[in-house]
Formats: sequence, C-alpha cells, structure tokens
Amino acid sequence: MLLPKEKPFLSGLNSYYLDVEKFIQHLQGEIGTGCLYGKGADQELMVYFDEADIVRGLTQNRGEHALASEQLDHVLAALTQRNFQVSVYYLDPDSIFFWGQLPAFRRSKSRLSSTKVSLPDLVFRLNKKNFSGFIEVDVQGRNDCAVLFFYQGQRRGGSYYWGTGGLSPADDDYNTLLAMLQKSGGSYGLGYFTSDPVATAPLVEPLKTTEDDDVPSPSPEVPTRIATEIDEAVNEFLSVFLETVHAKNDFEPLIELKLKFIDFVSIYPVLDPYDTACVLHKNGSVTFADDAAAKAGAEGIVDCVWMVVEEHKLHKKFRAGLKKMAAKDVLRTQGIEVER
Repeated sequence: MLLPKEKPFLSGLNSYYLDVEKFIQHLQGEIGTGCLYGKGADQELMVYFDEADIVRGLTQNRGEHALASEQLDHVLAALTQRNFQVSVYYLDPDSIFFWGQLPAFRRSKSRLSSTKVSLPDLVFRLNKKNFSGFIEVDVQGRNDCAVLFFYQGQRRGGSYYWGTGGLSPADDDYNTLLAMLQKSGGSYGLGYFTSDPVATAPLVEPLKTTEDDDVPSPSPEVPTRIATEIDEAVNEFLSVFLETVHAKNDFEPLIELKLKFIDFVSIYPVLDPYDTACVLHKNGSVTFADDAAAKAGAEGIVDCVWMVVEEHKLHKKFRAGLKKMAAKDVLRTQGIEVER
C-alpha cells in the first residue's frame, strides 16, 4: 500500500484494544478527514474517511492485489482474525478523495540512486513519456522523504515528511526536497498507475444459524467471585481517573491505559490483555479473576494510570480528585501509594 509521508497524527496503537468503527467516528469528529492504516504480519488495511462517510476501505494480503469497498465489512472481518499496528494520518479535505480514489498501481522492483540520475532529470524523462504514477523519494541518512504524484507527465503535488494535509502543490516543498537531495543524496522508487480496476471486496455474509442455534445449550455454573475491598478501591481509583480526563478531548484514556498495560506487561504479567486475570471493561471498570490477580493488578493499574496522567500534565487535577477518594487506605495497606 502507499502511505502519506507526513508524520502520523497518531501511531503505536494496537487494534486489539480498538473498536475501529467507534474510533473512526471519533476521528471524524476530531480531525474530520484522514486515513487509518493497519499493518499486520501478512496483511495491511486502510480506511479513508471524511467528516460524514467512509470514502474507501482497503485490505491487502501479502503478495496479492488489494480489495476495496465503500463499506467496512471486509476491514472489520480482517480485524477479527489478527492484530494490526495502527496509525492515523490527517488528510485535508482537498486531498482525501485523491488519496481515497487512487487507481491500481505497480511498483518498480528496483530503486534509482540520486548519484546516477538527479530528480529533475528523472522528472524530465518521465514528462517525455507522459508518465502517470508516483515517485517515492528517500533522503539518505535522514527521516525526510516524499511521494510525488504525476499525471500524463505533469507533477500534480506531493506528500512531504515535513508537510501536512497529504497533497501539497507548492513549489517551495518540491524545491526543499531538491536541496536536501543535493546535499545528502537519496534514492527513488517508481510506481506506475495501471488501467486495471481495483478489485472489489466480496460482501461479508453474516454467519448462518440453524434452529438448533437458537436453543441455548446448558453451561456449567461458574461460581461468581465476590468483589473484595481491593476491587472496590481500584474501581474507585479508575473512576477518579476517568472523571479527571472527562473534559479533555484530545485522547482516549482507556486506549492509552491499555497501551500502558502492554508496555509494562513484563513487570505486571497480570495485565496481559491475552489473559483474563485482569479485564478492563469499556465502561472503565475492572474485574479480577481471583484475589491474587486483584492484589498484583491493583499495583500495575495505579502505576499505569499515573503514567497516563503525567504524560498529559493532569497530575494537579488528579491529585485534587484523589483527596476525595474514600478507599485510599485499602490500597495503602497493600503497599500501593495512591497519591504521588
């Protein structure tokens, strides 16, 4: 897949923790237009959206052609089968439909070096051939990069690492790129637009049920664990946290908290999302499998919450909220310092 070269609006997210439909709705309200990109072990996905609609959803298995649809069904189906590392890019309203309707393309297998041909010379040659496609440019020894788009030999704009919006027509950005290449050198990769239509994703049919499926099968009774003082104290602590961040709309607190769980799972194995020892629910409450998980999980949750709070500079407001917390002493008796 071809990605915008600007720095992502968000990155480092894990699809395991995302309700992607709701997350895209949130992004539509926050940034308006853009794309969500997911990279899995052997599959990629992309969703382009504007303020009101899904412009296009794409999935692509390694070594195969991409499948596209204006619906999210095939994207959501892919998300149920494997995990993806998720990034979000802002694309301004003038560029979203350009990106969202990119034609099928074929990349050249080899790259060109700026020591062999300069970018202006390459552009001149492609102009003579009425080239329609793109040039991906990487500056040697730097993060700076770009993708330049062409139609019938004419440069139509570019996406630049230092830019914003996804499609800048400005000569200043192009000239900045030329100056970087002249100073540091770099390499180019070509992509040719083809006349082949982008394959349409097949409809994802709901699972068929039989009459027998409507009859619930008896299940063994599982004894319900009675919540302890530690459970209640941790949930009160989480309630103060969510109340503190309620008015702050520039991040998703539970998503960030779950990402902290992943980051520190080696220290707090009980927070492993693939285990059921500690389950953080969508409403912000937490349940533990047993008393041992509650004691270990409480310490990890308090530490991770404080990390999120401090990263967003909400520690003063959070401390004020904790002063009203009734169950602080329950956690203190476990050696967990709530107020920091």
